[in-house]
Amino acid sequence: MNFSLRKDKQDKKEAEYVIFKSIKGCPPPDKVAGLKGFTLAEVLITLGIIGVVAALTIPNIIGHYKKVETSSRLKKFYSIMEQAIRMSEIEYGDSKEWFKASTQYDDEGNVDYDAQGKVTKEFFMTYLAPYFKYTNITEGRNTVDEEGNKKGTITTVYLADGTYFSFNNGACMDFAFDTNGYKKPNEMGRDKFAFLMCFSEWDRLYHCGSNQKAFCAYGSAQNVDNTREKRLADCKKSGYWCSGLLLMDNFEFKDDYPYKL
Repeated sequence: MNFSLRKDKQDKKEAEYVIFKSIKGCPPPDKVAGLKGFTLAEVLITLGIIGVVAALTIPNIIGHYKKVETSSRLKKFYSIMEQAIRMSEIEYGDSKEWFKASTQYDDEGNVDYDAQGKVTKEFFMTYLAPYFKYTNITEGRNTVDEEGNKKGTITTVYLADGTYFSFNNGACMDFAFDTNGYKKPNEMGRDKFAFLMCFSEWDRLYHCGSNQKAFCAYGSAQNVDNTREKRLADCKKSGYWCSGLLLMDNFEFKDDYPYKL
């Protein structure tokens, strides 16, 4: 037994010696001609170039993404509104005959936002709510600012996809659709866009360009000068008019769109 152990140890030492001699006898690797590492200056210059390229390209990529995302959400909202009106007309008849209360005023002649909130919510729940996926709805309310001036909020519907729209009761129903919820900038023409739902034939013709069209983009009426140039000029004056331009452009943000998203 002891002889076997001694033999194993001897064999192991001999094997280690052979390996050691083999490694020791190997020549060192040849140097590759012309190969050298980067200097610190070269590394810093390269990183600087990468940084400049990133600074130039990343904002463009982000801007393009915002345009695509906003365009998609506008198309979706506009399509759902048109579908909701058509579906509701099957149950309630022609939308020109739907009941819409007149603008609500208080005893002093000011807009009564409490009353406005009630009638607008009732309108939505009756005619449109079954065709929307929404998470919450808040009624408009009378408010007072720090200086005691009467103000108000309008009814808002929060949709399941994170967008929302607010709407007020006037001659038509005035809609403001926000494509990114409460995220900034919350400005017309950038992430908020104006639409109208009209009922009388005259209002439809005046605002939407057709007495058969119930829902349309603000500023999309067919008037004497209804060229794209005119709509673009109106959009530059006020973000409220940009919806009409976008409708003409199939809700795509062209290179000459005047506002940064």
